Amino acid sequence: MLVVAIDTGATKIAGAVIDENGVILEKIQLPNIERTGSSIIEVYLDIITEFQKNYRIDAVGIGAGGRIEPTNGKVLFATDVYTDYIGLSIVDEVTKKCGLPTVVDNDCRVAVYGEYWKGAVKGFDDVFGIILGTGVGGGYIQAGKPIYGAACSAGEIGHLILHPGGKRCLCGQRGCVEQYLSGTALWESYNVLSGKKVISSGYEFFELLDDGDDSAQSILDIFIYNLAICAISIANLISPNAILFGGGLIDTADRWWNRFEETYIENGSSHCRNVSILRAKAGNNAALLGAAWMTLNSLSKTNDIEKEQSFL
Repeated sequence: MLVVAIDTGATKIAGAVIDENGVILEKIQLPNIERTGSSIIEVYLDIITEFQKNYRIDAVGIGAGGRIEPTNGKVLFATDVYTDYIGLSIVDEVTKKCGLPTVVDNDCRVAVYGEYWKGAVKGFDDVFGIILGTGVGGGYIQAGKPIYGAACSAGEIGHLILHPGGKRCLCGQRGCVEQYLSGTALWESYNVLSGKKVISSGYEFFELLDDGDDSAQSILDIFIYNLAICAISIANLISPNAILFGGGLIDTADRWWNRFEETYIENGSSHCRNVSILRAKAGNNAALLGAAWMTLNSLSKTNDIEKEQSFL
């Protein structure tokens, strides 16, 4: 069985053909620049069509931005980065044009699934994942099953209030985790401290840090503390076996991970020490593997239901 797995990034959309064992047979990337719901669907279809030239594809799995209703892949909420996106039923749009069973979930949740299937938290039953990138997202797996909540927003750690009355977030709240723990937050905080626009990316921030910039170090110290407090809150509220940290910022973890672990232990209760704190291992493949995992699970459930009905 082969699945086309798709990961929707801020500037690029990645696709891969993945088999039932989690083996990636081929990968491609296409630009994501037009910022409309219809353009995103077109890129998805281009990826699927390209893979169908050489593979017999059984289904499609997509990690998409926003809060997604997993049954029909409808976008329930998203920031205004895209137009004509909220309300879009991705499953309907893709299925009617390519004719393949399609499964859709939030891109950060899907990355957690990938680490659960083939990455750092393989073998853990209860996992909460924090995805640190341009923004901050997350996902929760309990007893091996994704947890969505009534409004399909369970695991939206990026919009937990970390500092009441703090920075204004795109979601409309103030003080959200995303405004303090994302790559964007790091370089924007540096500019605020400098009083002018000095840098415009997380890469530039860490270049300054490596050059011994005192302001960058001060901002990183605050980041480490905030991340530890966020993890402690999750450990006490959710009580998972493990808390997973993934996303692009994990590529920089060699600069801060040990101090983060120390800060977590110093400030957390004894209960927190029973929760494993783990860095992602699957890298850029996490969301692709997760999209395949959820799709294969969905197909398996459908087949089981059909078998039961055949005996009635």
